[in-house]
Amino acid sequence: MKFVRTTGLLVLLLCLLGGCAPRQKAAPAKSAPSIVIGFSQLGQESSWRQRNTDSVLTAAADARYRVLYRNGDSSQEQQIKQIRSFIISRVDAIVFAPIVETGWTAVLKEARAAGIPVILDDRNIAPAERKYITSAVFTDAVGEGQKAAAFVKKKFTNHQGPVRMVQIYGNKDSSVSVGRSRGFTEGLAGDGRFQTVATEYGDFMISKGEEVIRQLAQKVDLHTIDVIFSHNDDMTLGILKYLKTTDIKPGKDIVIVSIDATQEGIDALRRGEINADIECNPETGPKLMNLINLVLNQQSFASSYYLEDQVFSEFDTHLATVKRRY
Repeated sequence: MKFVRTTGLLVLLLCLLGGCAPRQKAAPAKSAPSIVIGFSQLGQESSWRQRNTDSVLTAAADARYRVLYRNGDSSQEQQIKQIRSFIISRVDAIVFAPIVETGWTAVLKEARAAGIPVILDDRNIAPAERKYITSAVFTDAVGEGQKAAAFVKKKFTNHQGPVRMVQIYGNKDSSVSVGRSRGFTEGLAGDGRFQTVATEYGDFMISKGEEVIRQLAQKVDLHTIDVIFSHNDDMTLGILKYLKTTDIKPGKDIVIVSIDATQEGIDALRRGEINADIECNPETGPKLMNLINLVLNQQSFASSYYLEDQVFSEFDTHLATVKRRY
């Protein structure tokens, strides 16, 4: 009996130490990054916007953040729906590029109530609604307008008499259209020679740029215009397309100032069809991801950050070596 009891105890001990004990399931490895960002881009209306989207998505991948990306198709209604879907999904942060400045209060209040930080990309919203925004990474629209004005003043330094100008804005009520126009106007203030005789909206699209300049030519004799300030390269390319069907030589008969400095814009500048192209830096992604890291880790951060822009013009000597990523 002593042998049986000893053997039984030994078997029990081996079971406890070996494979007889119930196995615990190993915790499954995470198949995706734990931080999830909801990103509502306002649209894909231009090569600049496409590069901005790529910048955000690439920087997020580098930071190992997972992104729920949505294209707003240039619709505020769509963007509001997308932001609400991010809230329902309980993302860790929301990034969006607002198509217009106003009309966001309700959905931003919902995000705040859910405890989700909201960060602006590229564009701003109205001051009354900014209080619901955590922070932002902006392109400097006012500064871009001021740089455009500085070039125009330099170009017409020795010009006597009035300088008649046309401005082609992008989206109506967008912060970049407002900011660029403001900066341009402020930059030329105090010099009575400069007169804006017409303004149009081209929605930042090639086709619309061509359409609005054709329509404008029915109302204003373009031979009397000295400067066209177009708020982005895609609209500028549409303007050039139309002007080439006329006897007006862009860059010579009319000074063309554009914004973005895309590769196509720089190529037109090299050909002498554009006189100046002000960079609007699309590379917001790295700053956005760094900002999100600060916010989520409850570290200090600024209310807004700005990217630096360059000026490319006919006065430059290095244009042949300029290569753009968009």
